[in-house]
Amino acid sequence: MGMQVGNKKGGGFSDINVTPLIDVVLVVLIIFMVITPQTIDEMAVNMPKKTETLKQNDAPVDQLVLSVCEDGGFALNANVMPMDALRDQLRRRLAATTDKVVFVDAHPEAPYDKVVELMDAARAVGAQRVGVAKLKDPDKFKGCTPPAVPLPSPEG
Repeated sequence: MGMQVGNKKGGGFSDINVTPLIDVVLVVLIIFMVITPQTIDEMAVNMPKKTETLKQNDAPVDQLVLSVCEDGGFALNANVMPMDALRDQLRRRLAATTDKVVFVDAHPEAPYDKVVELMDAARAVGAQRVGVAKLKDPDKFKGCTPPAVPLPSPEG
């Protein structure tokens, strides 16, 4: 491995020196490797422009809040009902309004699969946006198993 000083005729050597180019490329590569993990962990969130607290009486009357109780039961605006009745009621209420927004309220100890099931049901019946709300009073939704629907008697 020898050093080349010129060509056969004694002139200058016309190939470029790639060592500085490789150094710069490696530095840029290291910079991108360091920055990339930070940009992946960030998530875009729509934050409110102004923080105002609403009083309980200021909440819209037609707001739809679905709840999942600690025991896995479901409620629509604090009215306990089975899933089929909840879907029907929600479908009717969403058809009557132009604002197709539904909020899901889950007890901290509620089964996760029930929360997902409720969110999927809201999307299936026509909710365009599903938001997540925070329970004001978790003790209110400890147990909300819907009342048993009596089966029709065989006589009539």
